[in-house]
Formats: sequence, C-alpha cells, structure tokens
Amino acid sequence: MRRIVITGCGGGLGEALMDEARDVGHKVFPHYRRSDEPRVLTGSITDYSFVDKFSEYMKIHNIDTFINNAGQYLGGSVESYSEHQIKHLIDTNITAQILLMQTAYKRFKSMGGGLIININSLAYQQPSANETIYCATKFALKGFSKALQMEAIGTGVEIIDVHPGGIQTNMTRDRKGFESMMRPEDVAAYIIDTVDRDSGYINEIVLRKRNESRRS
Repeated sequence: MRRIVITGCGGGLGEALMDEARDVGHKVFPHYRRSDEPRVLTGSITDYSFVDKFSEYMKIHNIDTFINNAGQYLGGSVESYSEHQIKHLIDTNITAQILLMQTAYKRFKSMGGGLIININSLAYQQPSANETIYCATKFALKGFSKALQMEAIGTGVEIIDVHPGGIQTNMTRDRKGFESMMRPEDVAAYIIDTVDRDSGYINEIVLRKRNESRRS
C-alpha cells in the first residue's frame, strides 16, 4: 500500500485517480483548492505559501508517492491573451509544478526512495493552433521532468511522465471530438496500475485512444 498525495482532485482526472487509488487499496491524501474535509490538503498551488504547506503535509502523513495533476488550460488565439493570463498560466503550469516536484523530490531523496508521477499532456509533442501558451507550458514541464529523471539516477526516486491525449473533463468539454475522447476513469486505471508495478521502471507513458493519431 502506498501513501499518495494527488493534487487537483476537485474533478476530472484528479478525482478519477483518487477513486481508483482508493479502490485498489492505497491510502490517498487528496488536494482541493477549497474543502472543509479534515486531513485534506487545501489551497491554490500558485500561492507560494502552499509549497511549505505541501512539504509539511508530506512529512506529517509520511507520503511516498506524489501525483502531480493540478494544472490549467486556456485556449485562444495568441493575440487574444492578456499579460495577466499569460503570466498566470505560466505560474500555474510551470512555476508551481516545478516547486512542488522539487519539494517532493527533496523529501523522497532524503527517504531513499519515492515515486513522482507527473501528469503532462501530448500538447508538448503535438502543439495545436489556439493553444500557444498552454503548449509552451507543457514543453517546459517536459524539459524539467526529463532533466530531473536524469538527476535522480541512483537516488531511489522514480519520476514518471504521463502524456495523455484528449480526456473527457470540464477542461475539454468545448473541444471538437469531446465524445470520442478517453474517459478519465480509464486513464486513471492505467496510471494507478503503473503505481502498483513492482519490477521495471517506466519513465514515460503516452496515452491516447487506439484510433487517435493526434491529440484532440
């Protein structure tokens, strides 16, 4: 049984990951932006005080697995973005992610082992029009995570990048082809199955529907 903290459990893939991990017997510590539930990690990942809160939470609950799932999507033509929107998307999808992964890595390294699962997107590999800033953040997150995998060699800390194609969530509801996208429950089941593997180290997973040649 692993002790897993998952960010962004308010819906979509995060909620599905939480449910799947619990169903197979793991102890799950979910994160929500807002919640009155006890023993739950709350707050915006873009608040710099959140990093200290996250670090303390991991120590208190003896976390050995971090699923880095929280993030934000914003579409639109490149000229439509305001400076505030650009900075907020970068802060959410890059700066906050790096700080949380750095915190988890330091914790796990001191423990002699641990698992980080970084939920990214096929947008890093297959950019689309009207998603310029979003795609840029996914390229950056991929670069950081890949370099961290190299740095972690010999530490006992494993970092797995997951790059899903289109998933049926509120984030993608208005996209073309929504009905043909993957169900979050199916994606979550595959990811949690990877958590349970006792042999071998998979450092990257690409998930798309069998007939999907490009990200929706």
